Amino acid sequence: MDLEILGTGLTRIQHGAIFYLYSGMALLACFAIIHYYLYLRLRDTGYNKNIFNFLLVEVPVDYLRVRVKYGWSPWPAYLMWHFLLIGLALLVTGVFKL
Repeated sequence: MDLEILGTGLTRIQHGAIFYLYSGMALLACFAIIHYYLYLRLRDTGYNKNIFNFLLVEVPVDYLRVRVKYGWSPWPAYLMWHFLLIGLALLVTGVFKL
C-alpha cells in the first residue's frame, strides 16, 4: 500500500528508505569521528603515521596496544566497528529500498 505522505510527495516506502539512508550516513559519520579521535590520541603519544596513508584497521589495533600504558578505555575502538557495520547495513538497505 503506497499512500502518499501529505505535503512531502513521498510514499511511505520512500520515506522509510530515506530514514535508513540518513541513519546509515549518521552512523558512518560517527565511525569517522571516533576513528579520527583514536588517531589524535595516538598522534599525541608519538605515533607518526600520516592520516592519509594508513589502513582503517591499523589505528584501532595500535590504540588497543597502547591504551594499557596510558590508562585509556578500550570502548571507542570496539564501538567504532559497530558503527561501521550497522551504518553500512542501513545505508545499503536504504539505497535498495529507493
